[in-house]
Amino acid sequence: MLEKTIKRKNYVNTFADLPLLPALKKNLDTLGFTQPTEIQAKAIPLLLNAKHDVHAQAQTGTGKTLAFGIPLLHAVDPSIRGVQGLVIAPTRELVLQIYESLREVSRQTGITMEAVYGGMPINRQIANIQRGAQIIIGTPGRLNDHLRRKTLTLKHLKVLVLDEADIMLDMGFKEEIDSILELAPSDRQIWLFSATVGGGIKQLIKSHMHDVLTIKAASKEVVTPQVKQYFCIAPMNKRVEVTARFIEAAPDFYGIIFCQTKVLTTEVTEQLVSRGFKVNCLHGDMRQALRNQVIKGFKNKDFTILVATDVAARGIDVSDLTHVVNFSIPMEHENYIHRIGRTGRAGKEGIAIALISHSEVYRLRRLEKIAHVKLEEMSPPPLDTIIATKMGAVSDFIEQAKKPDIRLSPVHTALKELITSFSEEEIRQSLAIALQDKFFKDIVHEDLGNVKTRGGDGLIPQEICLGLGQENGLEEDAVRDYLATTCKVTPQEIRKVRVLRNKTFIAIPENRLHECMDAMRANPIVEQKYKMYLVEDLYQNKDAGFEDRPRRSGRFNDRRRDKRRDGGYRGKR
Repeated sequence: MLEKTIKRKNYVNTFADLPLLPALKKNLDTLGFTQPTEIQAKAIPLLLNAKHDVHAQAQTGTGKTLAFGIPLLHAVDPSIRGVQGLVIAPTRELVLQIYESLREVSRQTGITMEAVYGGMPINRQIANIQRGAQIIIGTPGRLNDHLRRKTLTLKHLKVLVLDEADIMLDMGFKEEIDSILELAPSDRQIWLFSATVGGGIKQLIKSHMHDVLTIKAASKEVVTPQVKQYFCIAPMNKRVEVTARFIEAAPDFYGIIFCQTKVLTTEVTEQLVSRGFKVNCLHGDMRQALRNQVIKGFKNKDFTILVATDVAARGIDVSDLTHVVNFSIPMEHENYIHRIGRTGRAGKEGIAIALISHSEVYRLRRLEKIAHVKLEEMSPPPLDTIIATKMGAVSDFIEQAKKPDIRLSPVHTALKELITSFSEEEIRQSLAIALQDKFFKDIVHEDLGNVKTRGGDGLIPQEICLGLGQENGLEEDAVRDYLATTCKVTPQEIRKVRVLRNKTFIAIPENRLHECMDAMRANPIVEQKYKMYLVEDLYQNKDAGFEDRPRRSGRFNDRRRDKRRDGGYRGKR
């Protein structure tokens, strides 16, 4: 392997300087992309004429999607109906984000693409692939599934992109990545993008890449100090209710709710409208005239809540926004900085709230580290707070109703006559019910019992990873029996057991972790040396966007209990 580092500071100043297809230039201009980021300026000219494998090192959020996406679109021959470009990404969320971005940029090029990930009907994906998709963006698990079924062939593959390769390795996807690379043609190019360069990345480059050119780009982000940043742990199916709570608790709420996809933008908007909020949405499928109309209405405060995607929100400049809500954490931290930077302007304070699941805490910590920010945990406002906040509006409504109106209708007169037939207590009860229905209809019946802080009840799913697997003779049933006899764990407490080739993952409640690990140290499952350490369970919340059972192999060892830094364990001899 030969590796050379490209050290030139920059290549181009604008996208117009690049030798791009006319349709791509037009689309970039329409989407508001004029000046490339550093990694785009360095990578695009190199990849357009790539004769080597390339390793691009850049922090998440520096514009990597277009850095590899534009050259990838150039590499595809629209006349060949087959997979010529393959993009591998760690999560469903990132797959969809890449798909949406490339779809926008590739309009009118005749290039077809398909997003492939777990949790969706595989038959639909098979049909779309067989229709001749030329670019596939997918997660490692589902891609391997298609390759095993032979519903995906790589015989026409020209370029294979590994996006967020370091995250994929951290999540335990090395075996899946190796399998895909081994099935790819020998003359394909590999474009590897990562924020860090650890041992896993170096090994990947050494094993699968040749004559590697390396390019690097820095990340320069600034967080507005006037923005107070928070995160709230909530499953996806409760996030509309949680968002509504935050809106209800802030009578002057004037903000943007950011979603990852256009479909989700529409769904969130519809649900908030059904709750009586003044809200509109903005996404990439809108005509420019309608887009301008929505932006104008938002600036004029015809409605005070805008639900938007990152691309659609480009060009919105409103100085007095009070809130930004991240319906989910963006995969690129640059997008997070751009989002929260829309509030806290002109010396005013702003509030940014990120909604995450328990399984996304590691992504939050990664975001904090890379973007140099710190988010404070908060819970949804309780019902008592909402009641106290809205009582002013209820009182104003009653006061307004007391004022004489010379335009009283016959209906009003008939109602007054009907009311006289009821007792005072009956009238009070009916009025209270009517006011509750008007002002508190949705929140009265809400159940936010599973929206808890991380401390919660100690039942957050975690996983124990053993450095043993099928090659060591382990089977799932044997592992479950071992847990039952050695750790006294009930079948109901064993959330997941997955035995891979050389690793085994065991998911159990957090309040049983350490006692089980102590028991397993005292009575190892096999008489040979192996490692044992803690990882986060990314299975539990499917709505979080983690499909194909991704895993993070970063160590969360309690060093007070295990003196070995790597969490290793030496079994009996």
